[in-house]
Amino acid sequence: MKNRQDEILYYLYRFRFLNRNQIQTLLTHKYYNRIIIWLNELTQTQYIKRYYNPKTVTIPAIYSLGTKARKYLKNNPEFKYVKEKLLDRIWREYTLSEQFKKHCIFIADIYIELIKLTQKSSSKLNFRTKTDLYEIKDLIKPLPDAYFTIEEKDGKVKRYFLDIFDELPARMILRRRIRKYFDYYEKNIWQEKVAGDFPNIILIAPDQRFKNYLKKQILIMLENEPELNFYLSTWEEIKKQGFTSKTLEKIYLE
Repeated sequence: MKNRQDEILYYLYRFRFLNRNQIQTLLTHKYYNRIIIWLNELTQTQYIKRYYNPKTVTIPAIYSLGTKARKYLKNNPEFKYVKEKLLDRIWREYTLSEQFKKHCIFIADIYIELIKLTQKSSSKLNFRTKTDLYEIKDLIKPLPDAYFTIEEKDGKVKRYFLDIFDELPARMILRRRIRKYFDYYEKNIWQEKVAGDFPNIILIAPDQRFKNYLKKQILIMLENEPELNFYLSTWEEIKKQGFTSKTLEKIYLE
C-alpha cells in the first residue's frame, strides 16, 4: 500500500469519520485527482468505506475505516499506536448516526483550524482525539472529545480539554458533565499525576440557549472552585467565525 494511503487510514483511525476535503487538507496535497484515486482504490479494496448521497453533489463524500483495514492495522508493525480493542468498532461504523458523523467531522475541522493557527504563530500543537486518549490512565471519564496543548515560542504551554455537545442534549447531561470536571479537579488527580497546570475546559453547545444554560451552571459551581477556567461557544459560532479566541467566551465570576 502507498504511504499516503497509510496516512489516510491513520487519520480515519483517529477521527473515525472524515470527508474528502479534510483528508486532502490533512495530507497537505494540492492535487484533487490524486486524492480521489487513492480514496477510490481504498474503497474498492474495502480498506475504507464511503458514504455519499448523489442527490447532494455539493457535499463531499465521507469515509470511515473498512473491514479490510482491521487486519491490516492490527498486523502492520508501523501502526504500533493502534489499540486492538478499538479496531473491533470497524464492524459497526456503518450503523452510526449522521449526527455522530457530523460530530467527528466537526472535531477534525477544529483540529485543522488549530493547525493553521499554530503555524501562523510559530507555536507547536499536540492534539489527541478520544481514540488517542484511550487507555491513558488518570484522565477524566468519560473521556473528552479531545485534549490538546499549544506550546508558544517562549516555551509556555497551554492545555485544553474539549467537549462538544450535539443537538438538544438533556440538561441533566450538561450539568453532570460540568460536575465531572469539578470533581476531577477537586480530587487532584491531574495535579498529582500529570505534569503541568490543570487544562482549560472548552465546551461547545448546540445552540445559544444551551450555551446560556451551561454558563449559568458553571457560574454556580465556580463559587466554590473559582480556579477552573471554562470557555464556551456554539456549533454555529465556530462554523461561521472559526475556532478562535473571538468565538470562545471565557466564563468569569463577577
